[in-house]
Amino acid sequence: MELREYAQVLRRRWWLVVLTGIVAMATAFAYARAQPPTYRSSVRLEATGRIDYGQVLAVDKLLRQLAARARTTTVAREVEERLHTDLGPDGLLTRVKTLAIPDVLHVQIDVEDGDPTRAERIAQTWGQVVQDQQLAAMSSTPVPERVLLQVLDRASPAQSTVLGARSLVMAAGLLGLLAGALLAFALDYLDDTLDTERQIARHLALPTLALIPASPRQARRGRQVQAAPESREAPA
Repeated sequence: MELREYAQVLRRRWWLVVLTGIVAMATAFAYARAQPPTYRSSVRLEATGRIDYGQVLAVDKLLRQLAARARTTTVAREVEERLHTDLGPDGLLTRVKTLAIPDVLHVQIDVEDGDPTRAERIAQTWGQVVQDQQLAAMSSTPVPERVLLQVLDRASPAQSTVLGARSLVMAAGLLGLLAGALLAFALDYLDDTLDTERQIARHLALPTLALIPASPRQARRGRQVQAAPESREAPA
């Protein structure tokens, strides 16, 4: 199929491409409006003390262990006792994720909640509880052997995690147009009718003797095409 034929397919079924794009944009807009607002606040703790900086695998394993300990029912219960969120330990755990960052010896705690203020409060308190519990766990360990976690800064301001409606609609529109174009080519591939002289010559290897115009405009164009070669014939 030549480039001109691709263009003809899109020109014949342009309405399908546009319709698919509009439907995709409308669906994305409805989805964005239906999503409940969710906000994320994060806090970071730095691991300090006896850490073998030369052992990359050991440091990575240690940070992962500390990140796992930071997301336990024990921590969630203490946070609930301090804040009284009425979410319960299990409800708090569903809102919290932890991440080990070995490159900088950090443990990041992310809290997602529908209330931005509460998300910040939970993140800040969670970090403080993890710091306090790690210090208590190391109390019986000699000071040179201790590994502690220290909150670096206050919890970050809560930011919305839902993709903006405008960005989502634009992305959906582009994907919808692409899907519409692919659908147009698929329908053209499945269509076994012959609409042009070029298609007849290519698929049947037969000459075209006559054409039945679909409109008076096409009929006039056909007469002009037939008259053109006659005007170039020399008289006998």
